Amino acid sequence: MSTTDKKCRACGETKPVAAFGRDRSRKDGREPRCKACRSAQHAATYVRKGYPASRPEHRKHKPGRHYGSLMLVERIEGSGEPRALFRCDCGNVKALQINNVARGVTTNCADRVNHPDPRRKDELTYDGAHNRVKAQRGSASDHLCRCGNQAEQWAYNHADFKQRADTEGREKGRPYSINPDHYLPMCRSCHARFDNTHRQLVGGKLSPVGVAYWIMIHRADMVSA
Repeated sequence: MSTTDKKCRACGETKPVAAFGRDRSRKDGREPRCKACRSAQHAATYVRKGYPASRPEHRKHKPGRHYGSLMLVERIEGSGEPRALFRCDCGNVKALQINNVARGVTTNCADRVNHPDPRRKDELTYDGAHNRVKAQRGSASDHLCRCGNQAEQWAYNHADFKQRADTEGREKGRPYSINPDHYLPMCRSCHARFDNTHRQLVGGKLSPVGVAYWIMIHRADMVSA
């Protein structure tokens, strides 16, 4: 064996001295194990920091755990940021970042039909209010109009004390409600006659008859509330 070669104490192979790491405490100035054997042993004995806590059976965030209105259903493996499927109290299931849910940054599934954004509560427009009605109560065509025909549209009953009206856009001045309970399923012709009659009688104001009727049919709900 030449002076340019060295035998590895671990694998027993004779390799160039360049394959051995430097060690000034040794007579030949090289480590007794080659770099490959040293790396292999290091990889075999290396324990990732925090490994016991990261094993599935020791995870802090497990399926079934509740975080306010969210319940962890199943973790999503293989994602960079820890993610999981969460079931919201409203019934929706959505993939969310676990850390954001645990810290309270994410508090629900963010479905704006069931969880309106408080920052945009006062910005719901005429069209947005009708979309909310459809999202919560389904399509008007699933109901019958008061004339007996199939309904086609949701009509505002002009009975909400908190009714609104857009100040701009194509629906400017038209009254509407952000409460889906203040809408009736109607066919197009009945809807047009209903709005025209209300406009001729009271203009853009509340309909006393509509208010009285709405209070009557919702009296049980109002008492229980």
